[in-house]
This record gives sequence, structure tokens and C-alpha cells, in this order.
Amino acid sequence: MSAQQTAGRGLLPAPGPLRPLALATLLSRVGNGLLMTVSVLYFNRIVGLSIAQVGLGLTIAGLFGLLSAVPLGHLADRRGPRTLFVVLSLILCAVSLLYLLVHTFWQFLIVSVVLTVIDRGAGAVRAALIAAITQGADRVAARAYLRAVTNIGIMAGAGIGAFALHFDTGTAYRLMFVLDAVLSAIAAFVILAVPRVAPNPRGDDGPVWVALRDRGYLAVAALNAGMSIHYAVFDVAIPLWVVDHTDAPRWTVALTLIINTVVVALFQVRSSRGISDPPAAARATRTAGLLLLASMVLFAGASWGNAAIAVGLLALGALVQVIGELLQSSGSFLLSFDLAAEHAQGQYQGVWNTSMSISTMLAPSVLALLPLGLGVPGWIILGVWFALIGVLFVPVVRWAAARREQMLVAT
Repeated sequence: MSAQQTAGRGLLPAPGPLRPLALATLLSRVGNGLLMTVSVLYFNRIVGLSIAQVGLGLTIAGLFGLLSAVPLGHLADRRGPRTLFVVLSLILCAVSLLYLLVHTFWQFLIVSVVLTVIDRGAGAVRAALIAAITQGADRVAARAYLRAVTNIGIMAGAGIGAFALHFDTGTAYRLMFVLDAVLSAIAAFVILAVPRVAPNPRGDDGPVWVALRDRGYLAVAALNAGMSIHYAVFDVAIPLWVVDHTDAPRWTVALTLIINTVVVALFQVRSSRGISDPPAAARATRTAGLLLLASMVLFAGASWGNAAIAVGLLALGALVQVIGELLQSSGSFLLSFDLAAEHAQGQYQGVWNTSMSISTMLAPSVLALLPLGLGVPGWIILGVWFALIGVLFVPVVRWAAARREQMLVAT
């Protein structure tokens, strides 16, 4: 039974390789939700680091993290992704517990760098594992299903983390780190239920770093990174926009996050149906760009009305934005797999993950400069940016797909 058929029939799919991967994803993302809720407050209130130190440490760690996805993805191709992913996951568990021994900024920086380097590489290996246990359109359905499970897990983890925030003690915060490590360790062992994937030994001819030489794939990954800036809108721009530039009550920030999270959890799988080849993915992304433009206009308009109008426009903007997000993410899932060489999926997924990491790093600065810096004109500029990238996707994907066909013919 395909991933398209099994996804959505309850929290876990039918028996098969996707089931343990889904269960492992749920467990590990509950842990992620825990740390997303408490980690900054722990380092600030308990360890004594300033917010600026925490931000600087995470930024430096992110830069180092860019170096690991492609090499570890390549290693997954050569050695097989399943066992490597389990090993990396267990190392992550052990390293994350070192945060409990941190007392200075330099200790925090070292642990953050090591943790981020391994985590970014593990992300590429996980994508290679998904590529290995699925085929064709099922890959998109599997990624969509796992993304929905991810949102459910993070919501659950955030709810548990709220208890630590309530008690606001060092013991409560540290317990969340331990619980994250335990859940992640269990998740790693669950992955062993996925059938072992045979490695793809490289032949003696041809370059090693094929993904870094694939200009078509690199171009599409770069466009996707530019479009993916929208993921940070709810985390970075909306809270400050609501509080400083609109008459909407503060709880509207939570409302927009709830709309986004719930819609993704309920409709991510459904949105992936019909996106079965690169042209369809490109068209979906083009539509996503136009929807993102519309949502940016709605967010901007919230600054001109009273509280009721502002809440309505922000809620509508959140709904339009998340529909665009569903289409863009589904298109991204397919393009990351279908435009890659099958024998080097790990390496290609490393490139794709690296481009996403760059987007995540740049997004806060872009949002600070445009909507938060320029106000309404900044929102419009950002929306036009998304729309233009969406339009560019169609010809660039067509060119990349043609290059992929020529490479297949040549081999």
C-alpha cells in the first residue's frame, strides 16, 4: 500500500517502513517542541547568558552547520542511510545533555556548534533514508505525512514544556532536556525497525561531488531557499508587527500560529496530491508565490484598521499564507527528490538542506529590514519577492529537468 493511501488513516500509517519512521519522527519532535519552548529561557534565566550571547552562539553554530549536510549525505549514499542516521541520532542525544553542564558562553558555543553540525548532517541522512524507502509520488506523500506528524509532535512538546515554564525552576528546565534526550534515544532505536538500505558504492569514473556540480539542481535549491523565508514570518515578523503596528490584541499572535499549525497538521498530506512531477511542483510553487503575496498585503493592511479589522485581516492573512505554505512545501518535497541523481540522493539532500539552512539564517535579517523596518512598503516588497520567485520556478525547473534528462541519457 502506498504512502498516498496510508497517510491520513490515523496518526500512524499501515505497517511498512514508513510506520517506524513516523513514530520516530513523532517522538523526536515532541522533544524538539520541549526545547523550543524552554531552551532560551533556560540559558538566560538559569545559566545566566544574555539573550545577545545566546543569539550569537546559535548564529555561529548555524554557520558551522552549513558544512556538514553534504559530506554526511554523501556518506549515507556510500554506507547506507539507516544505520548512519541511528548513530547520528544517538550522538545527538548524548551531546544535547552536555547543555546541562554549560556555565559559560564558550561552553555554550562549543556544545551548540557540535550539536548543530551533527543535527544538520542527520537531516540530510534522514532525507536520504526517506528517498530509499519510497519511490515516485510516494516520496512526496511520505514527506508531507511526516511534516504533519512533525507539527503534531512539536505542539505536544510545547504543551509539556509549558509546565516547566510554569514552575520556572532550574530543575524543571533540566528535566525537559533529559526528557528530550530520552525521547530522541527511543526514536533512534525505533528507526532500526526500518529495513536496512543497501549503500550505493561509487564507481571509479566521474566526479565525487556530483550534487555540487549540478547547476540545475543548485538553481532550484537557491530559488526554494529564497521562497522559504516565509517560514519565519510567524516566528519573527508577526509578533512584533501585531504588538507595535496594529490595534489587534496580543493574543492575535497565538491565533495566527494556531491557524498555521493546525492547517499544516490537517491538510499537508492532502495538499501533496496531484504534485507528481517537476512541472506540477513548479506550477504549485508559482501559485504559492501569488498566495504569499496576497497574505503579505493582508498583514500590511492590519495596521490601518481598528482592533476587529486588524484581527480579521491577520487571521485571513494567516490562512492564505498557510495555503501557500502547503503548496510550496509539497512542491519542494518533490523537486528535492526528483531532480536529484538516484545514486547520490544523500548528497543531493545535503545540498537541499544546506540551502534551507541558509534561508533560515537570513530570514530574520530580511524580515527585520523589510516589514519590521519599512512597515507597509516592506510587506509589499516581500510579497512581490515571493511572487517573482514563484514565477521563476516554472522556467528554471523546466531547465533543470531537461538537464537531468540529458545527464541520464549520457550515462
